[in-house]
Amino acid sequence: MGRAITIVVGGARESLDAQPYTLRLVLKRRKGFVKMAIRTGADLVPVLAFGENDLYDQFSAESHPRIHKFQLLVKKMLGGVFNYDVGLMPYRRPLNIVVGKPITVAQSGKPSQEEIDRVHEEYVTELERLWDLWKDKFAPDRKEDLNIFE
Repeated sequence: MGRAITIVVGGARESLDAQPYTLRLVLKRRKGFVKMAIRTGADLVPVLAFGENDLYDQFSAESHPRIHKFQLLVKKMLGGVFNYDVGLMPYRRPLNIVVGKPITVAQSGKPSQEEIDRVHEEYVTELERLWDLWKDKFAPDRKEDLNIFE
């Protein structure tokens, strides 16, 4: 029987930039999951959730900088956030999950930075391919294209 571990790479930081009709991923500097995959020989399977950011409304950092700074403080102190400004229940909106091609990872107890960077780039490239393949079907009203930052 196969086993899998799911990691939300962007975590609480990513949720602070979640705005409806956008997909912003905190991923450029997040490479610990790749290092762990190489150390354990676990394959990586890129997954995108279309519509996840459309389920709640949230104050934007640009229009409400003080609230955003408070959210960052709460995240730092508690390790998580309650980031939505309206209600506890999500809107009834479609949520579509697409799964990419598995990335085969060769096990290495001490992976080099070059190996980590190569596998990370392969992972990001597959996420971008998924976005390009499905954005018109599952994100037709998007405000911007996929934004991978930090």
